[in-house]
Amino acid sequence: MSAHPLTDAALLALIDERLDRRYLTEIALELAQVPTAVTPSFDTLVEPDDPMLVQYVQHVVRPELMRLGMYDLIDAPRNNLVVRLGAGQSEQVLLLQNYTPIQHHNLMENPFQARIANARAYGLDEPAIFAQGISQNKGHQATMLAVLKLLHDAGLALRGRLYWAINNEGRSSHACSYAILDSLDMQPTFGILQNRTGLRLSMGNRGRLDVSVHVRGKTTHSSRPQLGLSAIEGANEVINRLKRLNWPDQHPILGGRQAVVYKVRYEPVLPHTLPSDAYLTIDRRLIPGDTLETATDEIRAVIGDMAPYEVRITQGVAMLPALVEPEHAGVQALQAANRAVRGQPAETFYGQGTFDAGGPCARGVPTVMYGASGGDWPTGIDYVPLSALETEARVLAFFILRQLM
Repeated sequence: MSAHPLTDAALLALIDERLDRRYLTEIALELAQVPTAVTPSFDTLVEPDDPMLVQYVQHVVRPELMRLGMYDLIDAPRNNLVVRLGAGQSEQVLLLQNYTPIQHHNLMENPFQARIANARAYGLDEPAIFAQGISQNKGHQATMLAVLKLLHDAGLALRGRLYWAINNEGRSSHACSYAILDSLDMQPTFGILQNRTGLRLSMGNRGRLDVSVHVRGKTTHSSRPQLGLSAIEGANEVINRLKRLNWPDQHPILGGRQAVVYKVRYEPVLPHTLPSDAYLTIDRRLIPGDTLETATDEIRAVIGDMAPYEVRITQGVAMLPALVEPEHAGVQALQAANRAVRGQPAETFYGQGTFDAGGPCARGVPTVMYGASGGDWPTGIDYVPLSALETEARVLAFFILRQLM
């Protein structure tokens, strides 16, 4: 590749001159007022083409992209939308993604009355945008829209290829990422999942498998428990047996496995009635080398025979572990962008949660996570400082231009 025509200082000066900070703030506020949150219930999965998400992607984001002059759009299956930029004449192909469904900060009051206020009460004496989803997705979408506006308004041509994907994954799987990757005309060489990392760089995380357990007993009145077979007692036994699971090894970086029940539902729910059926969902965290089948079989084996209860165990949705080498060229380039913009590299870490970075990694696209954040995670108030959104936009603009021009 030929040497870049601009020095770091000149490139940073161009970004600082062309980045429309007012637009960044205004579009973040606008996006944050549109509900895309998962409805709290036992079934927390939402389809990517749910009417709520279609409304947002097709009637909010798409028109804004068109207004910015982003006409080369790829309609990936099931409401996923990809912006394509650049001539594709270099070996550098970048894929940036972020989510649309909001899955956290569910107890925030007036969640979509987006507002700017001082975050002093939360330890940051500076203005921030308060709204549900601003740290998980809307803020990151705003930063990339601001970056795309910068590229268009400055007339900057990219030799490489940039894809920016609106990913509607709300089923805790990699289906949307795979649909997006399959729709691209070039294989990305590196990926960034924009997410709430506090402007740190997430280099990897464990995977996760949901395993469903249905325990069936017999309904009876609570005054005469001996005449029935309470599913509450059956569920308790499942939880107790699950605690026997242990693993002698763990991953040297990502840590260990786990299997824990995170939701339970009983049926029927009637006055003074012991239910006949219990539905439990187990969170089985995965490390590299685990298979979904083996993880499910381990749970099936430890629960074992629960006669006289009937027990049905099924493998559910899953996301794979992610792990990217610190020496990867994409990581080094992103850290160079952080040094240029922030004066130092981003702190790196390996998360215990599970995200969609594992999907592209499994498809041969090393993918890290990076983005501004704030708020009381996972259920409380959500906010992001305006300065953090601007920093994210500046870092990503520098990274994209240095890699693709």
